[in-house]
Amino acid sequence: MIIFKKIKHYSINNINFKKFDGLLYIVIPCLLEQRIISNTIDNFVKAIEESKIKAQLLIVTTNKEKKLIDSDDTTYEVVKKKLATSSKYKNVKLLNYPAYSGMMAHQLNFALQAIIKNNKNVDKKSYFAVYNADSNITKQTLINMCKLCQTKSFPLIMQEYAAFFKNLKSLSPLMKGFAIFQTNFEFTNGFTNGILFSKFLRNHVVGHGLFIRLDYLQKIRGFTTDYWCEDIYLSFFLRSHDVKIYPIFAVEYGESPKNLKILMKQNATWFKTLFENGKIYSDLVKKHIDRTSAFSYLINQYRGAFAWLFLPTLYLAIIFYLFLLGNWQLGIIFLFSYIATTTIRYWLSNRIVELLSHNTMQSKLYLAFLASFAYLISNIGPLYSLLNPKRKKYKTER
Repeated sequence: MIIFKKIKHYSINNINFKKFDGLLYIVIPCLLEQRIISNTIDNFVKAIEESKIKAQLLIVTTNKEKKLIDSDDTTYEVVKKKLATSSKYKNVKLLNYPAYSGMMAHQLNFALQAIIKNNKNVDKKSYFAVYNADSNITKQTLINMCKLCQTKSFPLIMQEYAAFFKNLKSLSPLMKGFAIFQTNFEFTNGFTNGILFSKFLRNHVVGHGLFIRLDYLQKIRGFTTDYWCEDIYLSFFLRSHDVKIYPIFAVEYGESPKNLKILMKQNATWFKTLFENGKIYSDLVKKHIDRTSAFSYLINQYRGAFAWLFLPTLYLAIIFYLFLLGNWQLGIIFLFSYIATTTIRYWLSNRIVELLSHNTMQSKLYLAFLASFAYLISNIGPLYSLLNPKRKKYKTER
């Protein structure tokens, strides 16, 4: 496969890492992350120190948290106490978004304003990176990002895609299948289509592992707050301007939902913005964009939305229909064909993660097999979204 050759070629012909002469701001927005933020800070501080690049870590909390809990033990207080314990956190800055409402995009824009305020002359070698509170990276992520800057002359957008394996061992077989399913989406639509870049392929950025050149982010005035998922809007915006998304040859590890209820609500949030792509397109055509690229991406987004909503039910309906008719032979052939093709697809994604992370992944085939069954009910989030149109944005439980 072309993708495997690209990864192996990158590994074999790895360029020498020169000193990164830019400045990296890693921003982690937080809401109710008391349980995990301490370990996340340590992970990022370690990666920054080992990579020896010039970087600042910004933890952005919000006053919204005070409305959601009775305790004074907020994420802000947890981080504040931690940063006071050691000088190794000297490059970690704590910001608190003062509003009692808002979304992740508001926190990101608040951090952007603070950075710009302290750096009036933004150069073309500084980056604004976004990660989640459960993100886990290594020095290789930052080194490979720097190498990409060297070889591609500091591109506007770089993206590290995620494998949701951080809590894989604690999940039930079904939820392990969903962890593989979501990982496959990131590495098929994101990493793979990023390498095979074309206006006819669906490609996207994600709100974690995202690196945006600071001057460009300032130029486009930060992140939209008009839609729930700022990354879905940004993906459409970038593709409408023919801005290439360069994948970073590394893997971020994040957590996967621990039960169906959490997954359903999380996916419903994503689907709401995905289903609003017609509105996003209408907003963008009012600006100076490449309409051909924008319309092509709109078709791809709607194709993806309808496939997510209807295909799992269609597969189930065909399987049950054949067996109810008593056509066991055709039913078994169809079921076997479905399991074989989807298992192979998910196995290939697992193999990409394995090659990028340089870690042997146990039970790749078994996990891919579980994902083929998880896919058959993977539209519970979209269905929940359509049945509850007036719900509020959901904060994923960890």
